[in-house]
Amino acid sequence: MLKSYLTQPPYQKFIIIQDTLTENGKPIFDYLLQHNLERFDNKIHYYLVQGNEKHCPQNPKITVHNLKINSQNWDTDNRINITQIAEGLQKRDIIFVDSLAHCIFQYGLAETYRLFNMLKNEIGVAQIVALLHLDLLDSKWKTVELFNFLSTLSMKVQPKFSSEHGRIQYQCKKSGGRVVKQIEEYYFQNGKLETKKIEKLDPKKLLENASRPEINPDDLATFKISLTDKEEESRSQLVLPYLPKDENSSTEGGQIFYKFDEQDDWDEEDPDDDLDI
Repeated sequence: MLKSYLTQPPYQKFIIIQDTLTENGKPIFDYLLQHNLERFDNKIHYYLVQGNEKHCPQNPKITVHNLKINSQNWDTDNRINITQIAEGLQKRDIIFVDSLAHCIFQYGLAETYRLFNMLKNEIGVAQIVALLHLDLLDSKWKTVELFNFLSTLSMKVQPKFSSEHGRIQYQCKKSGGRVVKQIEEYYFQNGKLETKKIEKLDPKKLLENASRPEINPDDLATFKISLTDKEEESRSQLVLPYLPKDENSSTEGGQIFYKFDEQDDWDEEDPDDDLDI
């Protein structure tokens, strides 16, 4: 389902990939960039706000805009203002932003939001794909909520859970007003992004497959219960007395008989029955 939202028409207008340092969304970002290069002839504008320009993809269809140049405004003459970013963009153009958090740091939250609202609604570019690093944002500013409202497809990369594949939690706004919220597994196969629904686990099967923990009797008692190999061997060699029978029978040599006295206290119950083994 998620893959169809990403690669099949109607194409999403504004895609946000939320990630963290541990759950990296850059592979999905790069896959969407490669998909656009292979499938469409649209011009792609790559806005670099973090990282090294050497790592940007080299392709005639891609125009790289290095917004890191003079990002601290040391040289006011070469300062790239926010309005210059939108200059020359056409409706069929596709925009990739790496990353949205750094763009907010550089231009401010209000100006950045105004820019992307203009790109989406006023200029009406074909598509916007942006990385949003969650661990760089302050939750009190409600940045995620603001851009989720503006986006048409918002994805959050999540860690693996009981599977070898990672997870993506996404929210997709359809043209009719319907909102789809889902969590799916994702992986890459031969360089292609694959997604699949997470099957609901059956509680009965989980209980059946759960292995019962082995109980060690020594852990339940205040004294030693088990025997060592040497103690086992000594016990097997011990000759116990035979109790006499009422019937007369011939005896064999080497047998030891014990005759009860009146003072003997004989308890037929096994004292080990009280132990939880």
